[in-house]
Amino acid sequence: MVFKLDIKKKEYQRIPKKNLISIGWKEKDLETLVSNNIQDFISTEDLMTLFTERPWKEEPDILALDRKGDLYIFELKRWSGECENLLQVFKYGQMYGNKGYEYLETVFRKHIDSKDSLKKYHQDYFGLDQELSEDEFNKYCHFAIVTSGLDLETADAIRFWRSNGIDIRSITYYLFEIDGSYYIEFNAYSPFDFYEDIETSYYVLNTNLSNRPTGKDEMLAAEKASAYWPGHRELIQKIQCGDRVFLYHNGEGIVAYGKADGKLRKAECDGHPDYEYFMKLNDFHILQEPISAARIKEIVKRNIVFRQTMFSISEQDADAIIDNSK
Repeated sequence: MVFKLDIKKKEYQRIPKKNLISIGWKEKDLETLVSNNIQDFISTEDLMTLFTERPWKEEPDILALDRKGDLYIFELKRWSGECENLLQVFKYGQMYGNKGYEYLETVFRKHIDSKDSLKKYHQDYFGLDQELSEDEFNKYCHFAIVTSGLDLETADAIRFWRSNGIDIRSITYYLFEIDGSYYIEFNAYSPFDFYEDIETSYYVLNTNLSNRPTGKDEMLAAEKASAYWPGHRELIQKIQCGDRVFLYHNGEGIVAYGKADGKLRKAECDGHPDYEYFMKLNDFHILQEPISAARIKEIVKRNIVFRQTMFSISEQDADAIIDNSK
């Protein structure tokens, strides 16, 4: 987080994050910025961009080589990190990770304007004493997802794959607007052991009117987020401390919201022990006027399916909903 300090009053004001859409950018704009300045934004290791994604082609967003000839595959996303992003970058690993020098030379010819061979260009780029042999190229493959934040589930998945010998990292970026100017911050270190880079998640939870008509009143009275019965209750385990949860009631809309305390609790439901999983919500707000499903779609400017027990939304969507609840 970035805060603006008032030195005299000894007060601070949080600088809200922006997203690419809000500044009129697309993923391609971020991709161009990163690929043209990859050493500054991405890694402590020098990297040479081999190519960036072309429209309508099934390719990684950025493919790069390091001084040892190792291949780096980058996938850029406008929204927060999700496990699906890992599958996407691994898919490109299957496509490019086993390619030999001859293929990389072909790619190099298509994307970089040079009369030199890839070996010669690579030697000059990194200032090596001699060219690498063809066998030294693409011996190892490294993966990175570049996102505007990271959720705990994705961080755990990345740590799992890294513990099994796969070099995958998350690189988070944050956009800010300060006094009319835009700023971007990259964090390339991702210290997962302490979860310092993990973003708050935002969820919409259905109060389950059809199967438990009393669910909404119980949640509002106890200031909690609940799910009932196997196959649904487990979703509560995804919610982490500090995550914001919106309670949605069919036929009414969003009726309340709060911040999860992160402590999973279980209770009896319809005569069955531990059939309710729930979490207390702090800073709890009950809306005087529920925000209908139609109105929510207008606010976030996209279609949302509310039949799910629980689903995630972006920070920008959450902020917009809260702004329209006042």
